[in-house]
Amino acid sequence: MRYLAAGILIFIYIVFCWLCWLCWRKYQRQQGLAKKFQHADILVAYASQTGTANVIANQTAQQLRDAGKESTVLTLNQLTPDLLAGTKTLLIIASTYGEGEAPDNGNRFIPRLMKSSVNPLQHLQVAILGLGDSNYQYFCGFAHQLHTALHHQGAHFLTDIIEVDQLDQSALRHWQYYLGQISGNTHYADWSQPDYKEWQITARHCINSGSPGAPAFHIKLSPVNGGIIGDTWRAGDIVEIGPGNGREKIQYFLQQLKRNSIAPELLQYRNLHVDTQETWEKLRALDDIALIEALAHLPKREYSIASVPSENSLDLLVRQVKFAPHQYGLGSGWLTVHAQLFEPIRLRIRSNPHFHSPGQCPLILIGNGTGIAGLRSHLANPARAGTRNWLFFGERTADADYFFYDDILHWQQSGLLERVDRVFSRDAQTGDPRYVQDLLLPNALELQRWVEQGAAIFVCGNLQGMAQAVDELLGQIIGVDRLEQMADGRRYCRDVY
Repeated sequence: MRYLAAGILIFIYIVFCWLCWLCWRKYQRQQGLAKKFQHADILVAYASQTGTANVIANQTAQQLRDAGKESTVLTLNQLTPDLLAGTKTLLIIASTYGEGEAPDNGNRFIPRLMKSSVNPLQHLQVAILGLGDSNYQYFCGFAHQLHTALHHQGAHFLTDIIEVDQLDQSALRHWQYYLGQISGNTHYADWSQPDYKEWQITARHCINSGSPGAPAFHIKLSPVNGGIIGDTWRAGDIVEIGPGNGREKIQYFLQQLKRNSIAPELLQYRNLHVDTQETWEKLRALDDIALIEALAHLPKREYSIASVPSENSLDLLVRQVKFAPHQYGLGSGWLTVHAQLFEPIRLRIRSNPHFHSPGQCPLILIGNGTGIAGLRSHLANPARAGTRNWLFFGERTADADYFFYDDILHWQQSGLLERVDRVFSRDAQTGDPRYVQDLLLPNALELQRWVEQGAAIFVCGNLQGMAQAVDELLGQIIGVDRLEQMADGRRYCRDVY
């Protein structure tokens, strides 16, 4: 019996040592992951049942690396509290398996996250790309579960969930757009080329002359050859513009190549950005056909549509970006300077169902700067006639930057706009400048009443500063849980950039 007891004790001791070794190995692996990823600017995590999310995660990381951003790809289950604590930006590509379930390599993340202390992720910036199939009841359900869990832990979101229905390429291009914003490199190559149609600019004028800010242009477009607009888009939709190069840039490019055998129009929509002498030499060594094929197409640019089809024009409000004399932003330079009136330009309308008008319920509209464009379309929507609407708007000066003033005044007089609260930061006589988010707390009680009466909240404008501040203040005024419920029910929607 003594030998048996001793044997049992030895066996228990061996099992205990083995378990301790396993725990130590797990700890070492976690520490190894933390050390491996501590130098990455951005973590890209994916949850994939069939491998599609993995592919997109690697494409995402490569676009970031091409922009000079260190990025690392890992599965969602590999994300530990220690990794999240040392991460500033997290990008998640999440498939939904079955009826709203998590894929196998992402099913442990939320339970582990919810065991953490309250609000440990207030430092974290997050964007989520949800892959799914709208034929299923819980479309992108796991992506929404991730959004709720991370929001509860204090994380800030760079954008609302981007939902991809059966690998819709326009939604993936929208994700690429945000990657360009995050990385600071907007000259990326599109993963897929939009199916552009030909439209033309029929009117263009600067509407903020004398502003301390950059010029803002009201641009009207229509199909070429008198095409009928019909019901081409809905309030809240987005337009993808295929920008082109100005004549000066094309001429400079050909001069650097020291050849005149290429027709300038063949370079109209190609990326002519060359930043090293080595690249110039490689291009000079190619024949004309190979040279053109080696040049990527210019990436598309996105703008909120400011009008509805019944107004018989597609209207944009575009802020001109200027880096130096005769050097403009790719999209704004094309639309405000280089594209000529009534000459064809490339355009594609992208449905943005997450920002479509919410029916007959009251609507609270919050925006700043050119973000007023995405809000104006809802006020111009004939389906909104007879509804209650409340507009919060902020810009620099009342004299120069009160965009769409005549429209807003008309809607106030007709009763469509029940309330308008506005603020202009450069007009402050004393104290610190005030912005549109500063209008919310003084109106907290009335905002609560509107929400109790069924109002939806739509936010459009700058992501940095405005949108994040508005989100935090609305959480204080309405409650974080209530705000999440509204987001799930498409009653709190954002179109931010």
